[in-house]
Order: sequence, then structure tokens, then C-alpha cells
Amino acid sequence: MSPGRGNRNVRIIWGLAIFCTVLTIGLAAVWWSSAHPAGFASLIGDLQVLTLAALMICCVGLIGAGILLHHADRAAAEHRHEADRARKAEASALLQHRRLGEAFDALPMGVALYDGDERLIAFNAAYNTLIQHIDGLDASMIGHSYEEVLTRLEAQLRQVFPDRDLSRWKAGYLRRFRERRVIDRLWDNGQTMRVGQVPTSSGGLVLTRMDITDLKQREEQGQVAQRRFDLLVNSLSDAVFSTDRTGRFSYVGGAMLQLLGYQPAELLGRRPHDIVHPDDRPQLEACIGRLRHERGVPVAYTHRGLCKDGTIRQIEVRMTALDKADNLDGEFAVTGVMRDVQAQHDMAERLRYELQRLDSLVQSSGASIVLVDRDLRIIMANNGFLNTRPGRSAEAVIGRPLREVIASPIDKAIFEAWFAAAPTDVIQAIEYENAVMDHQGRRRIYHVTANPVRNDTGHIQHIVFLAVDETERRAAELQLFDSSRLATVGEMASGVAHEINQPLTIIRFAAESLVEQLQDMAADASLASAGGVIDAKMTRIIAQTERAAAIIQELKAFSRRPETTARPFDVAETLRSATQLLREQLRLSRIEEVVDVDESCPPVLGHDSRLQQVIINLILNARDAILERRAADASQSQPGMVRITARSLPSISKVVATVEDNGPGIPDHVLPRLFEPFFTTKATGKGTGLGLSVSYQIIRQMGGTIVAENRAEGGACFTITLDVASADVTAVSSVRVVRSAVA
Repeated sequence: MSPGRGNRNVRIIWGLAIFCTVLTIGLAAVWWSSAHPAGFASLIGDLQVLTLAALMICCVGLIGAGILLHHADRAAAEHRHEADRARKAEASALLQHRRLGEAFDALPMGVALYDGDERLIAFNAAYNTLIQHIDGLDASMIGHSYEEVLTRLEAQLRQVFPDRDLSRWKAGYLRRFRERRVIDRLWDNGQTMRVGQVPTSSGGLVLTRMDITDLKQREEQGQVAQRRFDLLVNSLSDAVFSTDRTGRFSYVGGAMLQLLGYQPAELLGRRPHDIVHPDDRPQLEACIGRLRHERGVPVAYTHRGLCKDGTIRQIEVRMTALDKADNLDGEFAVTGVMRDVQAQHDMAERLRYELQRLDSLVQSSGASIVLVDRDLRIIMANNGFLNTRPGRSAEAVIGRPLREVIASPIDKAIFEAWFAAAPTDVIQAIEYENAVMDHQGRRRIYHVTANPVRNDTGHIQHIVFLAVDETERRAAELQLFDSSRLATVGEMASGVAHEINQPLTIIRFAAESLVEQLQDMAADASLASAGGVIDAKMTRIIAQTERAAAIIQELKAFSRRPETTARPFDVAETLRSATQLLREQLRLSRIEEVVDVDESCPPVLGHDSRLQQVIINLILNARDAILERRAADASQSQPGMVRITARSLPSISKVVATVEDNGPGIPDHVLPRLFEPFFTTKATGKGTGLGLSVSYQIIRQMGGTIVAENRAEGGACFTITLDVASADVTAVSSVRVVRSAVA
């Protein structure tokens, strides 16, 4: 029945019921108002009663029917509502089922659903797509057990792989299915398939197939990268570590076994404090505190590490806490490396010990030592230096400019050239002498060496000034020089006496001749008549007197002790004076003297009498060598010869003087020891062995060199090389540079 029709019937029944009820009420009113007698009226009254009763029954029936129809209509409406809801639910279920199926088929992995009895319920399209080499599942397999499905698939596989033994294939899959195992299978096409199983709450099982080829490749790449990383870390000489947010080791690698004797796994989960000496743990805590406040800033410190066997090693740790944006979402974690610095520590300890020893030697040395930096400021001064300056402490001089503390004659430009020199440039030390007054007013002579010190890169970093008090040694050396000079004077005495005797003899002969001539004159002759004779004789006497005076003056000048101050002097004039003193001796010895001196030679700095002493020693040695050769070989007819030369070398600012002879030369075994003190080849009583040694010391003090060699044509040759005096050297200079600063 339709909803509209049911409602209309209910309304009709309710209308009849209302009409009957109204009619019954009207008849009842007529009956009660009638006053008819009993006969006909009674009959009518009975009919009325019956009619009324019938009407009343009809009314009740109609009312009951209306009520029943009303409830029936309501029940029908509810049924219709339920049917509508059922249809809507069924449509929604169908829609959800269709959508679920679409989503089921859209899954990238293959899915097959089995119930608790291992029967196939459903599968998606991707399940078959992943096994394209066979037909796979179809709708006819739904409701079959897993074993039956495998049987069907086995038949499909036999068609694709007829030569393959599939006897164990089905049993293996069935066993893994019932064991609920997840396996990864590598197929012939290179794909890797992961077969997974997920149980459901109803007792069923979801069987999944997923192509994990890319995942496997990434896993393999990750494993390869991890192996490479492990190889790299394990090849390091350092131990690599990281800690988690709780401050415990989360990774340990590298040389931890060699470093502290621990396997990496033994330290995982432990705190770094466990491998740090207790006395050094506050330092570790301080570093961790710095890392907390300065994320991304590395810190380094050295501590004593506790080895597994109980020994202690010095460990250097460098660690960093990454910035919050990169470090476990802001959680505090640390990464770092540990390095074995025990060898460096031992070396540092040895170095500290050696430095202490060196400092003891430097401080206890009698020499004065001063170290300056590139700014020429004093950074170290030993006790020997401070003792020469009573009242001054190390604090009073350290940090001050060198020239404010001591006078240095070295031009500042030389220091600047040193500091600007390349690592490959050859730089030599500078030696000079300083004459200063000590606190007691005594004049002291110091031999100073300025020695540049290179750093690891080869550049000049410091300059060491070493001053040695040579006052006493210099006094003894001067006494030796003077003794040698006086010995030379004594050796020249016979020749000088003979040379002086010549003018004296001439004076005597002239005087005697004049006396005889005056006696032969007539008694009445005037003195004027003899004036010419007297003038001639007196002129000759005066000339010889001047000659003798000159010889005595030269000998006196040679014998006199020179001044202590070095002065510029003329080399050519000095060589001529030296040869003048020995000219007569060489003549008497039948030795030719050849003097070839360049008059343009520039002056040199030193003492002319000292150089004169050297030249005289060399000439006398040449004379003695020539005379010894004659005595040894009477048939030797070659005349003796001594040549003295002087030349200027402007290109290198040097003056070179030579003394050579044609004697027997110097034996080869004697050459290396020629300038040693007290070494001589002369017979006993004929030489002290100091002449050449003193000559070497004199030339060395003048900043020059002297070398000996044999001439190719026979004889010996001594070469003296001296530096040309600089233009700004003054006569009152108290400082003398001994060796050049540049090679």
C-alpha cells in the first residue's frame, strides 16, 4: 500500500465513526424525551434501542478499525523507512565497496587476503602486476586454500620455466606462509620482492608483495657507504666518537682500540668520564659547559686518558656540539675525535727539561746573551748581561727596544734586510767589538756576535746577541803581539845596525877627509878659500844623518805599541814602510826586493803598525826559507826574490796584498798547521812558532783573511784580504766590525 492511499482510508473510517456517533447521540435524545404509551411506542422504543445499540456497536467497531488502521499505517511507514534506510545502506555499502576496491587496486604493493581457514578472500591488481612472468591469481581462485593457490601457481611456473626444479618451491612458500615469515626474494629479472604477512584480528592473514629493488639498491649503497665510512674511520690514527643527548657514547670508531685498548662496542652507552682521569674531569665538564653555550664552536683540550689495562696516556680531544638546527632537533649531542699525544707530551717534557738545562747554561754562562724579536725588542736577557748592569732586573729590560738598552753599531737597515730575506738567502752572523766602561769605571772590551735565527718557514724570527768579555784575553793577546813585535825588532837589529852603520861610516869618512883637507891648507889661507870643500862635506854629513834618523824613526814607529782604537790607514804607505826597514837586510842576503803597490788602494780600518808587523814577519820568513835552500844546496845559483804587491778590488770592496818568494815552498803536511801557535819548521833556537800565528790573529781582528799556498813556479805565496773602510767610519770609532753580514 502506498503512503497516500493508506492515509485516505484512515480518514474515511474516522469520518463514518464520527457520523455514527453523532446519529446515536441524536436518537438517544429522542428516546429519552418520548412519552408514548407502552404498546406501539414500546415497539418503537425497542427498535430505537436496538438501532442505538447497533449504531453504538458500529461506532465502536469503526473506532477500533480506525485505531487498528492508524497503527497499521504507522507500522507501514516505519517499514518503509527501514526499507529506505536499508536501500541507502546497501547503496552506501556498494559505494564503499567499490571505493575500497579501487583503493585496494591502487595500492602500490600487491595484497591478497586470506581468512582463518587459509582461504583466499580477495586480491588486488598489483598482486599480479608484480608477478608478470606468470598469469597470477584470478577470480576462480577465491575461496581456495593457500596450498591450492600455490598448486595453480606452480603449474603456471612450470610453463614459464620448464627446465627448473620446482619441487621445493611450493613446500618452501607453504612453510613460510604458516610460519608467518617475511622474506626478500631476488628474481631472475633483477627485481627484489619482499613477501610480508600481517595477521588480522579475525584470525585471517594479509599477504603482501612489494617491489623493494630501489630500496635494496639504496640499502646496498648505504651499506657500501657505511663500509667505506668505517674503513675511512678505522684507517685514521684518531678515535672518532659521538654522544647522545644523555651524554653517553652513541658511536665509537677509529683507533680507539690502539688508543685506550677498548673495543668500540665496550664503550657504547658509557660516559666519557669513565675514560678520563679523575683529576681532569673538571676540565671535561668545563669544555662541555662551553659547548652548551657556544653551539657550533669547536673546543680542544688535553687530558690523561684511562686505558683498559689501567695505564695512562695523554689524549687530545677536539669536539663540537652542532647548532640546534642540525643537532637532534635542538637536543644537546657532541661529536669529536681523540688523538694520542703521548709522544708529543713526552717530547714536550723532554723539551721542557732541555730548556731548563739550556736556561741554566745560559743563565750561568759568563757571556752576556740577549734575544730580540722582529721589532728589535728584547725578549730575553741572561744573568751575564744583567750582572754587567747592576741595579737592572730582567723586568726592566725585557720589552724595551734594543738601542735603548745597549749601543749597537749595526745599521738598522741590515736587520731589516735580514727580516726581509727569503728562506733560501744565505745570511751570516755579524761579529764586532764594543768598548764600554763598567760600573767601576774600567774600560772593558766585548766581542759581540749578532746571529740571526730562522723559524720553521726559513724566515728570520729572532736575533741572538752574544757578548764575551775579552778584556783580559785581549790584554794577553796585545802582550803577545808586542812580544812578537819586539822579537821581530831583535831579529832585524843586526840588519838595522848595519844599515845605520853605513851613514855613520860615510859621516866619519867625510869628517876625516874634511879634517885632512883643512890640515893641508896653508897657515895663512883664509877659511873662505875652503868654503866649497866644507859645504860639500857638511852636506854629505847632513844627508847621511837624515838617513840614519829616518831609519831610527821607522824602527821606533814599528816598535811603539799602537793605539787601541782602530783607524783608517793607507795600505800602500804601510807596505812601503815595512819594506824600507828590511831593504838592507835583503840586500846583504843577496835577495831582490820587488815592491808593486797600487797607489789608488783605498784605506782600510785597523792599525797600520800591526799590518806592518805582519808584512815584516812574512818577508823575514821568505828570507829564511831562501837562505835555508841555499844552505841545503850549494849549487843553487838562482837569485833570491821577494815580491810585495797590493791591489784594490772595487767590485767587492776589498784590498788584497800578497807576499811571495821563490824559495822551496811549504811542505804539504805543514800547510794545514801553518798558523797554529808555536808550530815551526825552523831549527831549535831559530824560531818561536808565533810569527804566523800572531799574523793570523792580527789580520782576523782587522776583519780580514790570510791564506798560504805554494806557487806553481816554486816558492810560497801569502795573500791578505782586507775590507775597505766605509765612508762614514770616524777616527774616534770604538767599534770594529770583524765579519760581514752577507755571504
